Amino acid sequence: MRKSGFRLLLAAAVVIAGLGAAFVSPDAALADEAPEMRPDRIRVSTKYPSVSGAADRTFIFQLELLYELTDIQPGFEQADTGRLQARVFDFELSGPDGWRYYVAESSWRLDTRIGAMQLRALGVPSQIVVVAHAPWWQNLEPGEYPLHLRVVSRDGSIEDSLNLKAVITAWHGLDAHTTTGRLNAKTTPGNEATFDVVVANTGSSVLDKVSVSSTRPTGIANEQWRVRFEPDSVSDLAPGETGQFTVSITPPNKAISGDYYLTLDFSGDPAISNNPPSLEMRVSVETNPAWVVTGIAIVVLAFLGLLYAFLVLRQR
Repeated sequence: MRKSGFRLLLAAAVVIAGLGAAFVSPDAALADEAPEMRPDRIRVSTKYPSVSGAADRTFIFQLELLYELTDIQPGFEQADTGRLQARVFDFELSGPDGWRYYVAESSWRLDTRIGAMQLRALGVPSQIVVVAHAPWWQNLEPGEYPLHLRVVSRDGSIEDSLNLKAVITAWHGLDAHTTTGRLNAKTTPGNEATFDVVVANTGSSVLDKVSVSSTRPTGIANEQWRVRFEPDSVSDLAPGETGQFTVSITPPNKAISGDYYLTLDFSGDPAISNNPPSLEMRVSVETNPAWVVTGIAIVVLAFLGLLYAFLVLRQR
């Protein structure tokens, strides 16, 4: 009896163990298996694929990434968003030679560069930006400079790409300085002082005409200072080229000795993109040596006249 009861208990245990394995094993096997990827796609888009400006500006493109499933039936988008499905996408960005470009996290965090991004198939856009800097010091020609962004999943199964365009507009720059580097001159009343001024085209396009004008000191008794420029303008100044003006300044004949200030203002055609240059010159007017000699002679003659009169009156 005892042996038969033991055998019956052993057989029951074996049956229960088999049934447990039958029900538990499939679930355990499924838990160890990776979930199967459902049909999906990645889309990259932008509202403004073209950005224009001067060569020294930062070109910023706002982009949207949309990772979504493609097997969702219409009307069930909210119920089935594929929350458990995610991929890592790499960014491959190319552009013109010499440019510096990269993908950043956002427009307010341009210093955070990213080369890849993990996205879940939620069907909700994610934001990134593409940043590009042109080598403005090379005097780039105005025109269109293309960039290309490729977004590809880490396993290479899905991808999308987008063409961007940085449009560099003409930038007109001008620099002016004297040939000696000094901003002062000396002269005497009625006599001219001359110095040379060099102008340089620091922009990216030809300046058809560079002109110079002056704001001069006010003379005494409506006598005006005379300022002349030779030549009066410089034509067809190409980027990187220089031109030269000779400036002649003549104070009035009755100008009092002292320091006077003259401002030279430069302008271009087309108009200069930034603030046009100007030079403030200090003109020192000194007493004419002839007047000094005359003054000394008058003083000496007056002294001699007084001395003669004193001697004559003393003898009487």
